[in-house]
Amino acid sequence: MKLFKLIILFLLLALVSKHNAQGLFRYFNWSAYSDGPERIDHVVLDFNHDRFQLLPQGVTQGYFSFGVNAYLFHDRPINKKGTLALAIGAGVSGFNVHNNGQFSYTENDEGNLITEFTPFSEGLEYKKNKLNLNYLEIPVEFRIRTMKIDEEDKSRTNFRLYLGFKAGYLLSSHTKYKDDDSKIKVYNIKNLLEYRYGPTLRIGFKKIGFQAFYSMTSIFKTGLGPELYPFSVGITWMRF
Repeated sequence: MKLFKLIILFLLLALVSKHNAQGLFRYFNWSAYSDGPERIDHVVLDFNHDRFQLLPQGVTQGYFSFGVNAYLFHDRPINKKGTLALAIGAGVSGFNVHNNGQFSYTENDEGNLITEFTPFSEGLEYKKNKLNLNYLEIPVEFRIRTMKIDEEDKSRTNFRLYLGFKAGYLLSSHTKYKDDDSKIKVYNIKNLLEYRYGPTLRIGFKKIGFQAFYSMTSIFKTGLGPELYPFSVGITWMRF
């Protein structure tokens, strides 16, 4: 719920910035018809299918695991037509994976607390069990696109290919379990890595496209938890 509040706040800031270029939000220069190549796609929403590359033996992940990202970008064309650009942004992302596992903790010979991810006991009936990770992120993109020539239709960009990289800082984490009798949330999972980073891709036509992200880091610190490398694929919606 906190993530969705942050996303709504980002959208409100985007609308304010579009109509008021003063102050902090002047950096996100929404329209540039009078001072050079057009700058576009300042507001980006991603709707993701979230997965882990590998899971411990016996742990499975649900197919309907959905996440969402929301970003504000500063778009900077690097040629006269605006078909090439660099963009840097800021935003929030929510990563969600439904699964049949649970986290537990053991102590190794050195006295370190180790996080384990094991499947539920066979026969356990439940309605929902998911892992949620929320990040504050900074994405960077090299943007390749086609542009309309006529001034009136300039905002109707056609093809887009955006190659990027993003880094994120972990804001919050929790698991959520629900059965017929109870609903349990457990916050602040131990040994989670406080950051993540990896390549991104957006490719599409006009305002809708395909997007993907692969994390080059596991969600846990090395040696203190299972190696879980997340990735996301889905659709992206780009405006302004």
